[in-house]
Amino acid sequence: MRITRAALLLTAFALFLAAYLVVRFDDPVPSAVPVVFLVGLALPSYLALVRWLGPARGIALLLLSLLPLVVEAYAVATGIPYGEFTYSADLGYRAFGLVPWTVAFAYLPMLLGAVTLAAAAAGTSWSRLVPAGVLVLLLVDLVVDPAVVHAGLWVWLAGGAYYGVPASNFAGWVLTGTAYIALFRLVAGARPIPGTVAASLLLVLAFWTGYLARNGLAVPALLGAALALATLPVILRDGSPR
Repeated sequence: MRITRAALLLTAFALFLAAYLVVRFDDPVPSAVPVVFLVGLALPSYLALVRWLGPARGIALLLLSLLPLVVEAYAVATGIPYGEFTYSADLGYRAFGLVPWTVAFAYLPMLLGAVTLAAAAAGTSWSRLVPAGVLVLLLVDLVVDPAVVHAGLWVWLAGGAYYGVPASNFAGWVLTGTAYIALFRLVAGARPIPGTVAASLLLVLAFWTGYLARNGLAVPALLGAALALATLPVILRDGSPR
């Protein structure tokens, strides 16, 4: 299954418009809707990853989806390393009774997109990919976390200075992002990363940027638009999708 560039761009634009014009998180929706949505957003990058690395290494990296479930469960239970927060929406069955299993599909596409953008800008050597990837991942979180907090998908118990998100969350993303990107580099090696591995990140940014713009969260909305525009040429110059 291949996803063409044109289809990807049309989907990103449709998601932006849907979030800007239609989506309302204060209206009840069937619990299956967010599950299908999160899994659907993840598929383009998952497919690109397996095509790039082959089934064995691709599936090995897909198993990295499971690690955030454990880390998030520990964070919800203890407040470490992100600070005290709780999931407040029905995003699917809660692993360990704490974390929706869909977190596995929500986090990895952002990680894959971050390392793809970092590799395009800085290369795939250890000394360049890890810090550059962590920086991009942190920028992505500066977009996504204010949006999901505003949408009520999770809540920081003590609030925070950045649209309700505390500084401890971003410190936690730096810490865990460093570990995840190092694991990615260990499995994937130094080979160039196809731009299509960032496809799901583009869709995530398009959706949440539309939501942020509609609700007047100017700083993360502008940052989301900038990151989406930075992702586009990385995907479009990749020769694999037709």
